[in-house]
Amino acid sequence: MTRLRVSINSPETSPSSFTPDLQPQEGTNSFSPAMRTLLLLAATSGLLASLAALPTPPAPAYHAFCKALWLFGTPCAEVAAKLVQQIKAFSPMSGCAQCGYTLVSATPLSIKANHTSAAAPQGENITFTLSPTILTGGCRVGAHSMSQGFTSLLDDGLNYCNLHNLLTASGLNLSPGFMELTNEWACLGVGLSTCSSNFEY
Repeated sequence: MTRLRVSINSPETSPSSFTPDLQPQEGTNSFSPAMRTLLLLAATSGLLASLAALPTPPAPAYHAFCKALWLFGTPCAEVAAKLVQQIKAFSPMSGCAQCGYTLVSATPLSIKANHTSAAAPQGENITFTLSPTILTGGCRVGAHSMSQGFTSLLDDGLNYCNLHNLLTASGLNLSPGFMELTNEWACLGVGLSTCSSNFEY
């Protein structure tokens, strides 16, 4: 069996001039100590790089949350107007006591609202961040809902439904070019969500 042998220059050679001599050595059954050291260093650096690349939670671990990305083929002004209109329609002040939405602020590129329900009386903060897409003339919306109480991370899709109900009630899900992007990492409990138009979740 052919192995690689690493030889180190003599002590008289300066450390900066060290060059591994990767020459095949017949008949050896193991790597030399220097070669084993190089392999160990390479494996360790690869492991550390892998650990550093692991995803980190996008929100405090004790708050349930949901993040979704919505893409529309319609301008942001139209998307924002429909979201604001629907939040107001779902407000107790508009006669929808069970809806529990309250508009906090609205600008052309940012909408903030709160939501409360019997399942989560402490409520959730909802934020929509809108960005025009220049090439298509459409809109990119970052939708975010996060519970204010110290709840289980698996909230049975409560935070997802906060966003979904506004999306579908406003009809934005039927807009040209609509697409929703999210997953269990970004939206905890989305797979368990059973959103209801009666707000029974």
